[in-house]
Amino acid sequence: MKKVEKNGVVYFVFENIEAAGIVRHGFSSRIGGVSQGYFASMNLGKNRGDSTDNVEKNYQLFCDAIGCDVDSIVRLNQQHSTIIMKIDESPPIDAFGDGLVTNTLGQTLMTYYADCVSLLLCDPVKRVIANCHAGWRGTAYNMAGEAIKKMTEEYGCNPYDILVGIGPSISCKNFEVGAEVVQEFKESLPFSADFVYNSEINKNKYHIDLWGINRQSFIMAGLQEENIEIAGMCTFDDETHFYSHRRDGSNRGSLAAVIQLI
Repeated sequence: MKKVEKNGVVYFVFENIEAAGIVRHGFSSRIGGVSQGYFASMNLGKNRGDSTDNVEKNYQLFCDAIGCDVDSIVRLNQQHSTIIMKIDESPPIDAFGDGLVTNTLGQTLMTYYADCVSLLLCDPVKRVIANCHAGWRGTAYNMAGEAIKKMTEEYGCNPYDILVGIGPSISCKNFEVGAEVVQEFKESLPFSADFVYNSEINKNKYHIDLWGINRQSFIMAGLQEENIEIAGMCTFDDETHFYSHRRDGSNRGSLAAVIQLI
């Protein structure tokens, strides 16, 4: 993943998706906005308690840096589900679910983060894009596979052609959970047992590799391994660039991932 800075706004792009040449996209950092305090500075979350004026200004700054029209954004009311909405020329005012997919030029698909896994997808052959939010529940219930299924069923995409970026999110070493979460993963995705590790510090606690599980889910859905790029950037560890719910609790802003077909 490549770091970009434009007019003081710092964001990150996937090199494989950028090389396709058919999209604008980016994953925001907390650098380059106007918000203050623990929202500093590029908070893109409207429901965090930040000033509405600041958030709207941040949207404009971020979109200007990416090269997208702020009025083209399709925003999700996320629910930690695997619901993916198809977006056409007349997007809904309120979209509910955790994923967006389209083949319509100019629609900017946006999802929000503060530790969860972002999944950006691009089919350069069929010219289809998707933007999916995979929290631990979304990961456990195969949001990756559902995204491929949606692109295949709605637009006739071939998984072999699809490029994927797995964005900045909480790393395995910082994602500690109890046995009940591990059990939910194992029941839904049996292979996920290979990505669960015993905590070296806390008895009866475990660490789960969300990046690895999403990657394997994509491979099992038919993607080429070389078409999957993992950012490898931990939102918990990198306080300079990222907000983290696990690190900061509710005293934080929100990051965003965007992708637009051009």
